[in-house]
Amino acid sequence: MRVHADGYASTLMRTASIGTRLQELMEARARERCPPLPPDARVVLRNATTARDAESRRLLESHDYQLVRHFWRMEIDLDAPPPVPVWPAGITVRSLVVGQDEEAAYNAISEAFRDHWGHLPDSFAAWRKRTIDKPDFDPGLWFVAFDGDEVAAAVRCGYRLDVGWVHALGVRRPWRRRGLGEALLLQAFGEFYRRGARTVGLGVDAANPTGATRLYERAGMCVSREFAVYEIELRPGRDLEAMSEL
Repeated sequence: MRVHADGYASTLMRTASIGTRLQELMEARARERCPPLPPDARVVLRNATTARDAESRRLLESHDYQLVRHFWRMEIDLDAPPPVPVWPAGITVRSLVVGQDEEAAYNAISEAFRDHWGHLPDSFAAWRKRTIDKPDFDPGLWFVAFDGDEVAAAVRCGYRLDVGWVHALGVRRPWRRRGLGEALLLQAFGEFYRRGARTVGLGVDAANPTGATRLYERAGMCVSREFAVYEIELRPGRDLEAMSEL
């Protein structure tokens, strides 16, 4: 099991003692909130900071956190309408149809993200609660690509602090390497541009095994920030992620 934490201190109040105290409180809270788990389940606490924040990185490392990954925030400035998507042969695309496409989109994105580092399965009910059953849900910013009647890929988008944001883009394995991911990304860019958004961003694992970073670069996106992800083991044991694959 993984627990995520974020800690912030004002630059006017930042000291080593405050940082240490925040870290202690986060670890205590994580242990307190852990649900009942199998005796051999491994529990880790994950924390992240900007790669340039040397002070925060030293603090985490001094408390035995291990650097496990780097993530990028990538952005594109839409100074002009983006290129029109070129769809692979046989592919059609439409905005999400509420009451019809939700579970198909969930299945496609969940399947695609099995290759993602640290991925753990999520139920449709839990996924729906955190993505669809929200006041800012906009089906016009979700797109589903079909090959005949079968969903090949999907992308869900929204806004983050008034910036267009690609929350998740997933292409199922049989349809990869055909330009479908780039076409969906351009489709999203075009809709954001039509609505007046001039910056679109997303987050990506810098070591993504599916080539996502290269896809985003081809679409004109550039790295704007880098984040360092750290973990500490709160309880040794067998990794639940590995157990889920058995």
